[in-house]
Amino acid sequence: MPPAPARRALAVSFALLTVAIWGVNYPAMKIALREMHPLAYTGWRFVLAASLLLAEASWRGGPALPARGQRGLAALLALTGVGLYQVFFAWGVAGTSGFAAALLNATSPLFSLLFVVLLGQERWTPMTALGSVVAYGGVALFVATSHAAEGGTLAGNVLCLLSAATWAVYTVAATRLPGRLTPFQSQFATFVGGSVPLLLYCAPAMARQDYAAVSAGTWLILALSAVLPLVLAFRLWTYALQVLGVGETTSFGFLVPVLAGLSSALWTGEIFGLEKLLSAGVVLVGLFLTKAGGLREGGGAPGR
Repeated sequence: MPPAPARRALAVSFALLTVAIWGVNYPAMKIALREMHPLAYTGWRFVLAASLLLAEASWRGGPALPARGQRGLAALLALTGVGLYQVFFAWGVAGTSGFAAALLNATSPLFSLLFVVLLGQERWTPMTALGSVVAYGGVALFVATSHAAEGGTLAGNVLCLLSAATWAVYTVAATRLPGRLTPFQSQFATFVGGSVPLLLYCAPAMARQDYAAVSAGTWLILALSAVLPLVLAFRLWTYALQVLGVGETTSFGFLVPVLAGLSSALWTGEIFGLEKLLSAGVVLVGLFLTKAGGLREGGGAPGR
């Protein structure tokens, strides 16, 4: 059954708002990392985000933790949505440009499609396969032609690809949520559960950070980066996934590198050379073909 028109329109608006928030977050984070260590910045973001969710759980009064039979899924969400993902993401953004980080993280739908095919939930179509080959070829070209001044370091770009693959696991796992976890339980498990191993990893950098060198503007970016991309956007994205499904929701991710590129040029003065633009264009064309090709139903995803 297709979703009701009003529910579908709300999910689309939530997905658009989410990608807008994520797009501008890349250059904002690059600005903040001029004064803060990547792990100190990430650690404090999640201290704030987890604190807000704990406060909301106390205010709600209902059960925030998932039922015993759903805790395995909750642990997977915590690990892939925060624990591992944010480590790859923080180091990746620190080691590359805002646009490069956004573009490489935008390949997450390719990994999502690969995973659902491997799980037998869906099957490739010829155009989807072609689009995947084109997009992965564009990624290889982008990484191979990147220079430190324009496209970041090899390590930073590879870490962004790892964060994209990790987020794809989260995205596929999140489609199993309807009827199992409420959106708040999903977010609570992801952030509070994932923040524990993340903060253990970030704690040494947080302790060594020279806070006298951190300006009020950087603290404002950090606070907004916790509230908007994390607390708000995660919930909006989860709702969109539950209503629209993986394929349609992740297709909105095409807009993230576009918005990140525009805001990076305006806010951080990022330079866009011809090789960078051409290889990025190949990636986006491949992603478009992948989306246009669709997938054939396979075994069917649980909870659909």
